[in-house]
Parts: sequence; structure tokens; C-alpha cells
Amino acid sequence: MTWRDEYRSKLCSSQEAAKIIKSGDRLLTPLGLGEPSTATMDAIADRKEELENVEYISALVFHPYKIFAPEYKKTFDMMCGFYNQLTMWQHDAGVTTFIPVQSSSVGNVARKRQEVNPRRHVMLTQVSPPDNHGYVSLGLDMFFTSDIIDQGAVVIGEVNPKMPHTYGNSHYHVSQFSKFVEIDEPLFSPPMPEPSEVHKKIAENVVSLLKDRDCLQVGIGAVPGQISKLLADCGLKDLGIHTEMAPQGTHLLVEKGVVTCKYKQTHTNKMIMAFTIGDQELYDFLGNNPMVEFYSASYSNSIPLLVREKNLVAINGSVEVDLVGTIASESFGDSMRSGPGGQLDFVIGSYWSEGGRAINILPSTAHGDTISRIVPYLTQGARVTVPRHYTQYVVTEWGIANLAPLNEKERALALIKIAHPKFRDDLLKAAKKRLRF
Repeated sequence: MTWRDEYRSKLCSSQEAAKIIKSGDRLLTPLGLGEPSTATMDAIADRKEELENVEYISALVFHPYKIFAPEYKKTFDMMCGFYNQLTMWQHDAGVTTFIPVQSSSVGNVARKRQEVNPRRHVMLTQVSPPDNHGYVSLGLDMFFTSDIIDQGAVVIGEVNPKMPHTYGNSHYHVSQFSKFVEIDEPLFSPPMPEPSEVHKKIAENVVSLLKDRDCLQVGIGAVPGQISKLLADCGLKDLGIHTEMAPQGTHLLVEKGVVTCKYKQTHTNKMIMAFTIGDQELYDFLGNNPMVEFYSASYSNSIPLLVREKNLVAINGSVEVDLVGTIASESFGDSMRSGPGGQLDFVIGSYWSEGGRAINILPSTAHGDTISRIVPYLTQGARVTVPRHYTQYVVTEWGIANLAPLNEKERALALIKIAHPKFRDDLLKAAKKRLRF
């Protein structure tokens, strides 16, 4: 049997693919662009009366699958490793339970969970059409999919002609799949948030910290998009990119010669990443591009790999920073907003990188300037993302605080200087009380 014959024999409908799921399985779906179609996920949800005790693990979901409705909770025990604006209500409503995991350790956590709670793993993911040798590509999302496949999961591939082949470690032979479902859907392209004047000022402050030959990791949001715009015209040269998610505007930085990757210590001349979320122009650039290599986050975010880079700069958003530099980036109190993601991976990697810098960004206020994001203590229940001893630069629209060399009193004073002026007096009083000076 040729690979083409095998591929054809495995083709089926969404409803047939949904029948692969058995009671007691652990179902996993990728994040972002690897997410399966609504049709297949809803076909699985429709089996709620005939299935029981199915564990479903997701992260950064952009499709409004009906499986997340409360009436499916009895059948599907749902866990999430990263929320977004679409899904964070699920945590507050008790529909999903959060599983604490940072990007580099997702595969390891899955292995450890299997040791204490063994189940059959089923991975449902979008893939590219097979190439002439019978290999499909995981395309623009490698985040944890390959880790689960390599651990022996049953794999269902949704073959989408819109998903490009990518370089790196993204290819799997059709023989490694149980079923294929052919779909033809545009790759998800969420609208990027428009930067406010505050966001623009924060981006300017961040760019002032960068220099030639830096190797960048940039997170998601309005500020990173603005950073890319500023970098395109700032005169910096020979930057590298080693990141978890491809920054918006990456293609423009390469076209203008700002990003060359020629001075990277690992994967010289290559951009390394685990996934992307952006617009079609970015997807067209990243796909089939030998300058771009996709790997699972267990590799791209590996701290031993990151520390080998010189001048690694990690740029990530935060929710709150307390007066001693403890950073909460994933929740406001007990209300989850996202997850650890790769933030701590890159904070630690940049901390130990020769010339490295971790930059945590946040507007100084929230809710129409009524709440300070620089606070005496983190809100009760807040999940700590970066412990204070790894915090380096904190940037608001009011300035930059370099906390790494400072004691706790000096940290408080530096943070107060970049807080919104209307809160500085109260923060100073709180600092004197908390730190006894």
C-alpha cells in the first residue's frame, strides 16, 4: 500500500472522526492555529449522552465550541492551560479548571499526569496536506502537539490546504495518524488590538532599552505590535528572534534588514518559534520559509537553550507588580486572565543570558485611571508569574525601573517613580509601612 492509498483509506467525516473518542479518554487540542474545526469538535460534543469521564485539555482557544457550555460538563472534565478574552469566563463560571503549566514543561506535565492518571491520549489537530513523500506538517502551531504525538497519542488530523508546510520539526508521516478529515477554512486571524497613546509610550520606552544584535522574544498584545512598528524605523540592525510566538510585523523587520539572525548563538541565521497568531501576511511569510523553524515549546522555551543566546531580550505583559517587584501576569486576584505561558521561561533565560534583559510591561493604571497596577501587595488570590528575585526591567508609560540590582526599599522607590502620579503619595506611604523606612 502506498502512502496515498493509506491516506485515502483514513479519510472520513467529522462525525466518523468523533467516534474515535471513547469513554475515559484524555482529549487534547492545540492552541491557536492548530485548533480543530468547529464541525469536528461539535460532533464530539454531540456524543455527550453516550460518553462519560472524558478529560478534555485545551489552551488559548479561539473557536466558540459548544463543548464549553455548562451542560457538557457532566461528560467532559475540562481543563485549560491558558485563557484569553474568549475563554476566561469559563474559569470564573467553573466550566473549566486551570492546570498550572509553563510552556517549556507542557510535555513533561502531560507525561507526569499520565503516570498518576493513565488514560488513552487522543490529539485532534489541523495539519497541512501531505507532501510528495507522505508527510503532513503541523504548520504554524507546534506548541505542545508534537510532545503529545511523540508520547504515543492517537492522532486525528484535519487536513487544511490553508495550513502551510513549515521548517523545523513539524513533519509527521500519514502512517502516524488514525484518521484524516479534509476541511478548507481560512486560518484564524484575530483583530490585533489598536494601541492607545499609553501603549505607544510604553513601546517607545521598551525600544529605548534595545541595541544592535539583541535576540528578541515578544509576547502578544497591542504593545508588541507597536514595538514591531517602532523597530522597523529605529535604525537597529542585526537583531535575532528566538521566541515562543512570532511577533506581529516580523516579516517587515526582515524585509527592512532589521532582523537578520546572523549573530545568534544557536540556530544562526534562523528564527525559532513554537507558534504564531497574526494576520495572513504574517502567515504567508512564515510558511515554507527556510529562515523560520518551528519547534515544540519544550524545545523553543528550553531554559538551557535560551541561556546560550547572548543579549536575549524577553518582552512580556503583566497585570500587577507589587512594591518589591513580584509580578502577576495571568490573573487579577482569583480571576484567571491567561496563564504562565512562556513568560517565566524567557525571564529566567534572559536573566542568565550574557547581556540579556527581561522587560515586563504594563500600563500604570486600569479601569479609567481608577486603579493602580503598581500596588503595595498583589491582589489577594493573584497567581505569581515572576518571583521578585527574577524581575528585571518594569516599564510603564511613565518610565523604566531596573529592579535587578536594587534592594527592596530601592525597588519600591523606583517603581513609585513609574506609577501614575495620582497614586504615588499613597504608594510611598504603603512602602514605608511595608518596608519599615
